Amino acid sequence: MTPAIAAKHAIHLDMVELAGHRYVTGVDLGLGRAIPLMVHGNARVYLSLVHAVAEEIVGGPLPKVEDYGYTERGKALVNVPKLQLGGATFEGLKDVPVFDFSDDPVAPVQGMLGTRFLTAARAAVDFASDALLLGVAVSDEPERALLARGYRAVRTIALADGRMTIDVFFPAIERAIPITLSTVADALMLHRPLFEGRVAMEPAGLDHSPSGTSPAVFMSERVAFEIEGKPFDSAASFQDLAEYGNVAEAELQTSGMLGFDWMRAHGAVLDYASQYLYVLT
Repeated sequence: MTPAIAAKHAIHLDMVELAGHRYVTGVDLGLGRAIPLMVHGNARVYLSLVHAVAEEIVGGPLPKVEDYGYTERGKALVNVPKLQLGGATFEGLKDVPVFDFSDDPVAPVQGMLGTRFLTAARAAVDFASDALLLGVAVSDEPERALLARGYRAVRTIALADGRMTIDVFFPAIERAIPITLSTVADALMLHRPLFEGRVAMEPAGLDHSPSGTSPAVFMSERVAFEIEGKPFDSAASFQDLAEYGNVAEAELQTSGMLGFDWMRAHGAVLDYASQYLYVLT
């Protein structure tokens, strides 16, 4: 594994199938085994764990604080004394959210490393090398080695919750909209109300959110878009993202996401330290 950017730590990422493709890495929480966590560029948390792991940390069940997640156990909170990953150590993690993705005790994912972790750890996700890089140096200038390899550097917009976004132009709606740069799921997901009547789409069932909603999903074989004038196209899914998040439309900060499949197809590198998207052109 040759990382795209110099970093203090480089960790290999495994790809799993869980409602689309996702990266997983094993972390040490002091339980005598590696705990598989999803690297989630759309999850606005530092760390989350499933109930079974959290209960092992504290030695018993945790009280439910709200209805959230995919099981009746809802959401709890736990303090995690130490997390070790690839030679890096993170200590004193307070009020870590606890919720389940399913009732399966041997699920391939037992928690998440979210956007707040990726930002705080100065991380980069290298889709060309299947690597998570930690301790990346911060720079206002793009990485010259990547530019020399044919990458285009796109400056991103950092949200307060750690998500990386860019403005993407869609000819179908004749304007640019903010899109989250994600590490999970399919190629492209878009906010359906913006595109309804402007893009041919077919019904594809229902999604299910941890907030308890079930928005309708639609699919399109091809949607054209531009990133800083560079044309791309991709298959896309559509759903009402406000309904998915169980929030008011006005609270949406982005209108979709570029996901795992698109990132991997374009050898992308997401640099959370310096706020750049690198994509092979």
